[in-house]
Amino acid sequence: MFKLSGRRALICAVLPIGLLAAGCSSFGGMGSEGYHEVVAGNWPAAKADFEQDYRSAPNHPIAQFNMGTAYHHSGEVNTADRMFSEAVMSGRTYYPSKSLEPEGVSATVSRHACTRLHRDNKLDTNCGDQIAMELPPAPPPALVAQAAPEPAPAVEAQATAPAPKQDRN
Repeated sequence: MFKLSGRRALICAVLPIGLLAAGCSSFGGMGSEGYHEVVAGNWPAAKADFEQDYRSAPNHPIAQFNMGTAYHHSGEVNTADRMFSEAVMSGRTYYPSKSLEPEGVSATVSRHACTRLHRDNKLDTNCGDQIAMELPPAPPPALVAQAAPEPAPAVEAQATAPAPKQDRN
């Protein structure tokens, strides 16, 4: 059999536990609990998890983006788009470790948020939408007064009896 010194035995016992703990911690983190709830189809639990993440780190791009998806799923599109706009700013260099978005993990959180805004037909200057930079904000629509309809034009009277003929002689 193998004869291990105390130091080697300790390393052999502690190293696998340390690696296991490091591997398990990679499954956690910002948004991971809600992510698993979304995959399971449990949106109410996912929203609760995302809200907890957002309360603990309101400037984190994952928390902002996930809150946007939760609001969007519940039909609060304008609130969702405000969260996506925040994520555009804070997530420029942040790549998610997991994503259910079409671009996957190869795109930044900012790119995911811009895609979501574009799906909602919203432009954001931070997404590089040039037209949003060039156009001034639209003024509120002016009230248009409706005029009374014009009366129909009067029909000229026509003679009913032919005029008598005059003799030229």
